[in-house]
Order: sequence, then C-alpha cells, then structure tokens
Amino acid sequence: MTSTGTFSERIDELRRMVGSGKITARVTVDQRYAAYQHEHLEFRHPRGGKALYLQQPLMDHFRDYLEDYARTVLDDGGQPAMRRAAEHLSDQVEMHAPREFLDLMFSGHPQVTQDGRTLYDRPPKRRRLTDEELRAKSRAALRARWNAGLDVFWTRHGKVIHIPAGKARKPW
Repeated sequence: MTSTGTFSERIDELRRMVGSGKITARVTVDQRYAAYQHEHLEFRHPRGGKALYLQQPLMDHFRDYLEDYARTVLDDGGQPAMRRAAEHLSDQVEMHAPREFLDLMFSGHPQVTQDGRTLYDRPPKRRRLTDEELRAKSRAALRARWNAGLDVFWTRHGKVIHIPAGKARKPW
C-alpha cells in the first residue's frame, strides 16, 4: 500500500487488500442437550467438564483472537485468523464440556463466513445424537448409577427427579 493518494483512494486500496464486508467466526455445539448443560451452573459433572464450556473459553481468549486478526488482516484479509480462532474455540469445547457421554465435547462445529459466503466449515467430530440414541444412553447411565449405589437423577416434564441411592425401586 502506498502512502500517497487521497483518503478515498487509500480506502479503496485497503478494501482491495483485505476485502470488505462482515466476517464471522462461530462454533456451534450441536447436541440436543448442549444449551441445557451450558447454562445450568448448579449441575455437577463428576466425570469432568463444566457449565459455560463455550462462553468461558471465549471470554478467556477473545483478546488473543482479536490480536491475531489485527496482526494479520493486512497481509491475508483476516480469514486465516478467523479460522484459527474458530478451531481454537472448538478445541476448548473438547477440554471443558461435560463428559457424560463424550458426545457433547466432540460436537464443536467451527465455521467462518463472510457476507453470507462460507469460507470455512469443518463438521463436528461427533454427529448429533438421534432422540433414540440419546434415550438409550440416558437409560444406560441411569442403570449404571443405580447399580453402583449412587443417587439417580433424570428429568420428567421439565422437573428434575432425584432418587437417593437405595431409597426406591428402580425407575425403569
């Protein structure tokens, strides 16, 4: 980029160098229960992971993502930096999402778009569970907890049902 020319000419030159329009990086965690697990801070995750498994890493690293973008945008338009940010955030989901079935933590789906055009779209490492697969895994987890002498929790009609270990007959 030359340092001579009118402001308008220099803006046109910058636009040619980096492109124009809105560029967006995002990570979607596509499991039916993803938002439920993300938002409930009171849930305990004995196998690891935590609530806010997407939000907290974003808040922890957004400055790094912006610095990478700012450092490289004049060289390559910023698209690679956005891709790196989306992949890093997807990696953070793997590290921080609850590990009940392992499906949630491997469901990060990073994407980068610019003006509605897809620049990068890596499918999640684990596909979305069907309703039947989710029910089967939930039943297996309930049975395992019951057989191990642990408390059993499940939801029915939006309410959490809790049966302390050994206090009632098996719910199935």
